[in-house]
Amino acid sequence: KLLAKDGAVLTIADVNQARAEAMAAELGASVASADEILFADVDLVSPNALGAVLNADSIQRLKAKVVAGGANNQLATREDGARVAEAGILYAPDYVINAGGIINVGLEYLGQGDEAEVMARIAKIPERLEQVWQRSAETGHPASDVADEIAQGLIGR
Repeated sequence: KLLAKDGAVLTIADVNQARAEAMAAELGASVASADEILFADVDLVSPNALGAVLNADSIQRLKAKVVAGGANNQLATREDGARVAEAGILYAPDYVINAGGIINVGLEYLGQGDEAEVMARIAKIPERLEQVWQRSAETGHPASDVADEIAQGLIGR
């Protein structure tokens, strides 16, 4: 809704066609089939339901230059992170950009879950993503691998 409000031209899909059409009407968006949306001629594709949609076959068919979505485990294999990078696609690792929920749960578990602290940590997500992309550019490693390395460092593995 925020993208539509800011004037983005949206193409949406859902496995439930009626739901996609209703949302499109609300947002002034066009509708693509769930089978076609990943390969639409768009700037950004946002997988938000099914995991493992980025694989050796699908990556070479992508037209989007950015992948940033809410679905967990969008890469079918670790090697697919390298394939995305080799295709020149900017990838926002799902667990980096969708970390808000786990940040909230983790802080609640530690007894530090007041809203101000949660929101302060969530506000750092764009900075963390920029760190991933910058290190990826500097090292030549895929963003997915860099995100894994950073996460492992944060959790002490």
